[in-house]
Amino acid sequence: MLIKSLKMQNFRQFKGITAVDFSCDPEQNVTIILGDNTFGKTTLLQAFNWCFYETVMFDNNPDFLLNLEVANGMNNGDTETVSVEICVIHNGVDYVITRSQTYTCVNGKVSGVKKAQVKVSYKQKDGQTESVRATEVQKVIENILPYDLSTYFFFDTERVRSISTRKDVADAVKGLLGLSIMDSAIKHIGAKGNKKTVLGKLYSSMDLDGDEKARSALNMIHSSEAKREAIKEQIETCTSQIRQYEVRKDQLDDILRDNQATSTLQKKKEDLERRLNTERSTLESTIALFFKEFSKGSLQLFTQPLLGRANDFLAAVKIDDKGVRDLTAPTIIELLKRGRCICGAELCEGNEAYKHLMDELNYVPPESIGNTVRHYREKLNSFSRNADQTFDSLTSRYQEIYRSKARIQEWEDELADISAQIKGKDNMKQYETELVDVKSRLRELNAKKERLIRDDASTKSDIERFKKVYDSLIAVSGKNKEVMLLIKYAEEILDWLSTTYKEKEAFIREALEVKVNNIFEQMYHGHRRVSIDQKYQVTLLTTIEDKEVAAGESEGSNRVKSFAFIAGLVALAKEKLIANAGEEGFNLSSEPYPLVMDAPFSNADETHTANISKVLPEIAEQVIMFVMQKDWRYAEPVLATRVGKQYQLKKYSETYTVLQ
Repeated sequence: MLIKSLKMQNFRQFKGITAVDFSCDPEQNVTIILGDNTFGKTTLLQAFNWCFYETVMFDNNPDFLLNLEVANGMNNGDTETVSVEICVIHNGVDYVITRSQTYTCVNGKVSGVKKAQVKVSYKQKDGQTESVRATEVQKVIENILPYDLSTYFFFDTERVRSISTRKDVADAVKGLLGLSIMDSAIKHIGAKGNKKTVLGKLYSSMDLDGDEKARSALNMIHSSEAKREAIKEQIETCTSQIRQYEVRKDQLDDILRDNQATSTLQKKKEDLERRLNTERSTLESTIALFFKEFSKGSLQLFTQPLLGRANDFLAAVKIDDKGVRDLTAPTIIELLKRGRCICGAELCEGNEAYKHLMDELNYVPPESIGNTVRHYREKLNSFSRNADQTFDSLTSRYQEIYRSKARIQEWEDELADISAQIKGKDNMKQYETELVDVKSRLRELNAKKERLIRDDASTKSDIERFKKVYDSLIAVSGKNKEVMLLIKYAEEILDWLSTTYKEKEAFIREALEVKVNNIFEQMYHGHRRVSIDQKYQVTLLTTIEDKEVAAGESEGSNRVKSFAFIAGLVALAKEKLIANAGEEGFNLSSEPYPLVMDAPFSNADETHTANISKVLPEIAEQVIMFVMQKDWRYAEPVLATRVGKQYQLKKYSETYTVLQ
């Protein structure tokens, strides 16, 4: 993609029509726009975001885009228009994207009439201009530059330090480097229960006449798949909202951190928050174990006083328990009637054996309860065996809970004290209040997302159960053999794609790490290496005593690391990547992208500025920079031969800037 031009009408401090053409020359591929702080550089960057995605990030009144001088000059009934038009070349086709919003004055108040309108048109091969249908506009824009990738190529360099640690970076990298095609193919083949996928259509075409159970199972699969799709949309919505709130949270954290007299309080606060999260999780687990052990052993524990009294009582009454265990009076009487003992001895009234049995009658119920008491004592001992262990375990758990709560209370008090100190500095109260609200919304959204994930897992389990029933029923039908063969082919292809997709992910990460390190070496004046993990999180490593360790990152090194990461993505997007896939290679090439940067050299020293200026034009297809004059004096000697277009921002007032 190349950006040909930008035209704005009454957009923020740019009153009237402001137009700028960008250099598309492959040799002089750099466009420079010079201007100091508050001159409108960030506004130019936000014009791109608004035109493409109707998204802006302004600190003051972000929803009101009409130039204030124009707005102040409006009378009741007057209308004015804010618009941004961007012309791009994508895949060899010229596109024009225009977004506009009408403002009107009613009772002395100026406000937007309705939602902004967006239009997209393109030139056909015969030179005729064709408009994209309204229902397809957003799809075309996403195809040109997906929203998830936009912050990598339209970015505010003041926030570039967080780019390589964003949570959505993995998906963005995959989309940028071509894996989204394979992902789309996997989704196209899809699940058998989704009627819109290849497998779903094949399964739906099965002959189910006369097999009500199979039809019912398939209907349940379709119903459950539809439910999963609805859940998936809700999860995606939650994820998007979470991402937006996390971006705002990062912004608020940056504002608070940058405005503190020292960064010590902020770092201590972040450390306390991490420790609190871990401790709260530990406390929750310990409480759960306490209640589990209490439920299991509380009966034995609380009956110990009563059981002890029972044992003392039985010992005090001195009950004779000399009898044979489990021997009863009816048994002895039966032996006497038979006249012979079980040992074979003869039982005659008056003989020795007869007398022994008669004596034994004195020790069996109902004449004696000795045996019963002995049995009872044995049961008491058995019942009490685990009481001591339960008591010790509950005592230990309670002590752990007490200590954990004490730590949490101590850390919460300390955290509250730090927050109070932060609130009192540099009018940070409004940001602290907003940060509390943002964190609350994040907790709610994350909890909602977790519930949806659980619901999705349950629904998936239902689908698998219905599929087993369905497969067992339709497999016996001769009419379905051909369809079953097609299903087998589709499932084999799906398995190959899924396996290959995983291989490509590893291939891309390795290729990206090599590319980023090559670029980093050209930009950074030092000896460090960049490591990229499986989630595409970037870490700087340094060698100490033949061991690579994560090193502390200064603002300058962090900035260079992030630039190298972005440049590595752009460089790979330009190349034709071929990865081994079974017996043949697989093409992972994608469309190259430009870099549009606000204040790219902010906080970079003279050497890094020169290195960055040299590398970026060589890597990117097109570079558009909004640069401060003080930084340009270091970049100009290196960039001068690559600059195809150059403009100057002239500020007449806080609400009026002209591009010359």
